[in-house]
Amino acid sequence: MGAGTIGARDAMKTGKAVMMSIALVTAGLAAIGGVGYVLVRKLDEPQRAEAQPPAAEVERPQSGNCSAHDENAKAKAILAPVADALQRSERPVAHIALVELKNDDVHLSKVGGRAYWAAGRDYPRDAKGQPMFLLAQIDLSQPPKRADYPQRGLLQFFISGDDFYGANLDDAHGSDRMQALAQQKGFRVVYWPDASALAIAPPPALAGKDSLPFDPAKPRRMIFRADHEAIGLNDAGLKKTLGSDVDSVIERYAAQHPDDRTSDEDLHDAVADYLERTGSKLGGYPDFTQQDPREASDRRVLLLQLDSDEEMMWGDSGIANFFIDPDDLARADFSRVSYHWDCY
Repeated sequence: MGAGTIGARDAMKTGKAVMMSIALVTAGLAAIGGVGYVLVRKLDEPQRAEAQPPAAEVERPQSGNCSAHDENAKAKAILAPVADALQRSERPVAHIALVELKNDDVHLSKVGGRAYWAAGRDYPRDAKGQPMFLLAQIDLSQPPKRADYPQRGLLQFFISGDDFYGANLDDAHGSDRMQALAQQKGFRVVYWPDASALAIAPPPALAGKDSLPFDPAKPRRMIFRADHEAIGLNDAGLKKTLGSDVDSVIERYAAQHPDDRTSDEDLHDAVADYLERTGSKLGGYPDFTQQDPREASDRRVLLLQLDSDEEMMWGDSGIANFFIDPDDLARADFSRVSYHWDCY
């Protein structure tokens, strides 16, 4: 969907699309982060996550990974001139692993399943009056604490089962696209500061089940892992953050290291892998299969990202993002959240 990014990114993403398709057929994808601010896809991660007891909501960052270090050595050498800028850009992130949930509960952090809903408030419905589906629900008392997020309550994300999964992509053009993506007509973001009231049964959502990126009847619980990550390759603010575009940094490295026989394609691939920000997560930096819908000057930050895996498919191996203005987040005002997704 949409036009591809400029420069060497087209070649990078074409290769990644093939790799993603192969991974989905063979073993599925796991959206688990790496060490520090490096984010690497690992096909065996879901099995390790499922082996953990449900009570282990927060995982601890790994102390080291020699293999990841070796793989990233080339990228670190290339990006050495902008390493300080990358470090200054680091943000907290809670990586999300999704595991099978056999006994659904309306208060859990999860994807799909039954939403918590208290009496006296209108349930989210689409333009046709159909009840929306619970995409994700987060118990904010459970993830790793962040000063800019509410410290308690339930944060919910609802979508409808239309052609664009509730996103207002038809109107998302030009300079007003983020405002268009914030029109909560086909989706809704709901925050319950206090979810202690007795929950009532939400109305059944019947239409659209076959046009969703996931099966709402098969909820999966969220397991969180705290970390930090720097700005990613496909972020609209990357050039501003680094003071240079990535292509120029790579070209400078190649010119200064004539004895390094690594091909230009491999240099670009090393940097692309190192600055990849895929995966499901709270906070941190977003990634895209096409391009960032924000302008470089846009203040909106990533609120939630949900990536395709063996149980969730955004179009053709796509990725979904929810963005929020930091001032709105500080006020716990989720009425202007922008919802975007794209795919190969």
